[in-house]
Amino acid sequence: MRGFYSAVLALGLLPASAGAVTFVFEGTTPDTLVDVRFEADLSIVGDTLTLILTNDSMNHVDGASPSMNPNDLLTSFYFDVFDGVNRPTLVYTGASGDVCLTDMNAADDCSVTTNEADLRAFVAGDRTWQFKDTFALVFGSDTLTFGVGTAGNNSLSPNGFMGNIVDGFDYGIYAGDVTTSNLDGDLLTTGSITYTWSGATGYDDADIADEVVFGLGTQPDSTGFVPEPSTGLLLGAGLLGMALRRGKR
Repeated sequence: MRGFYSAVLALGLLPASAGAVTFVFEGTTPDTLVDVRFEADLSIVGDTLTLILTNDSMNHVDGASPSMNPNDLLTSFYFDVFDGVNRPTLVYTGASGDVCLTDMNAADDCSVTTNEADLRAFVAGDRTWQFKDTFALVFGSDTLTFGVGTAGNNSLSPNGFMGNIVDGFDYGIYAGDVTTSNLDGDLLTTGSITYTWSGATGYDDADIADEVVFGLGTQPDSTGFVPEPSTGLLLGAGLLGMALRRGKR
C-alpha cells in the first residue's frame, strides 16, 4: 500500500465556458510549494452528466508547474446536483483518460493502454477512480453528495470517504513530464479524465452546486495550507478550501 501523504482539498470556481459549469482552483501545495491549477467542467445534457477533470498546472498564472510530488496530483473531486427537492440517482457509465508509465530518467511512456478506456473502480484492487453518492460534506450553502477519487480521503469520515475500494495515488492526474523519484515508475493519468453518468433526466446545469472540492495527494488531514483569502477559506478539520461561484456565461 502506498504511504500516506498530506493533501489539500481546495474549492473554487470561475465563470463557466459555454455548455458547462467550470470550476477552477489555483494554489500552492503546503509542503512542496508547487503551484497547482485544477479545472472541473460539469455539464448535463439529456440523461447524461459529464465531468472533465484537468490538472492544468502547466498553465498556472505564475508559470508552468509540472507535477513533482504526490501532493501535486489531482486525486479526488466532490460535487453536488440538487434541484432544491431531489438529487438524481446517478449510474457511473464511463471514465477515460490517457495513462502514462512515468520515468524520471526519460520521457514518460504514454503508449501504455492499461485501463485507459475504463478508469472506473468497482472492486478492491482496481486502483483507478471510484464513484460514491453517499457523502454529506457541507460547504457554504451546499451539501456535497457525490464524489470521484483514486485516493482514500479517510479523514473525511464521519461524513463519508472514498477509501472502501481505492487508496494511494495511482491513476491520479498529473501535469508535465515526471522528473522526480517519488513519482517514478507509476501509472498516472496525464492531463485530464472524462467521467459520465446516466440518470440526470429532469436536471440541468442550474442544478449543479455553487461549491466543489478538489483533493490532492492521499490524506487530507495534515496541516499547513490555507488558501489565499481571495481563493478560499480553511474550514473545520482537515484541509478544506472554499470559494464561491462568480456566475455563468
